[in-house]
Amino acid sequence: MLKETNDFYDKTVIPKGFEAQEPKEAPITHVKVFHKEYPRFPSIKLPEIDRKDSEYESLLSLRESTRVFSDIPISLEEVSKVLGSCRIVDINRDPEKRTYPSGGARFPVEVYLAVYNVKELEKGAYHYNMVNGTLEYILDRDLVKEKRDLISPFLENPAATVLFTSVIPRAEVKYGLRAYPYSLIEAGHMAQNIQLACAEIGLGACSVSGIVDEVVKEVLDLTDDEIPIYSTSFGRIK
Repeated sequence: MLKETNDFYDKTVIPKGFEAQEPKEAPITHVKVFHKEYPRFPSIKLPEIDRKDSEYESLLSLRESTRVFSDIPISLEEVSKVLGSCRIVDINRDPEKRTYPSGGARFPVEVYLAVYNVKELEKGAYHYNMVNGTLEYILDRDLVKEKRDLISPFLENPAATVLFTSVIPRAEVKYGLRAYPYSLIEAGHMAQNIQLACAEIGLGACSVSGIVDEVVKEVLDLTDDEIPIYSTSFGRIK
């Protein structure tokens, strides 16, 4: 990992025991208004689109952040559906084609799964092997003590959490320091796929970046070249 990337990462990590700060006072345009307008310039009204018969539009309208989940477990089939939204669709193409874009097709983002309440899976941590379509059981342990740090303090009782990491050197070899933002963008694409997959099968989901980096690195036993960047928790809606 480039030194500059590592320095920036070190300044952005969430440490153990971190408590969110109250937002500072700011102009209303920063805290209440989440769009811009240019009233002094001409504007063109976009045509009205009939969206009522579109499955895609229905999924977009169903997608929302679920923060409280029920105790009812989810199934391995549902996990497969969710993870399968991030998969290789043509491994023979060079570069391979996946269900999400990646800068320069470098694919630095890896996917892990922390399992708390899935019928056919033991509790613990898994690596999602996208090539083989398998879950590799890397930590046989109930993660109840680490759960809050893995899902953030603002979610309650998900069945599982997808943890996105970046093996940044895969992208640094082509993009240098831009590899860091490109990794974040890629994880965002993947998280949206997962959110829509959850909406399609009636599961709730919520993506957060408020995970405790040190705990994620310990649980997943990451090397210095692989860093946590994002997460999406999911489960049955309470």
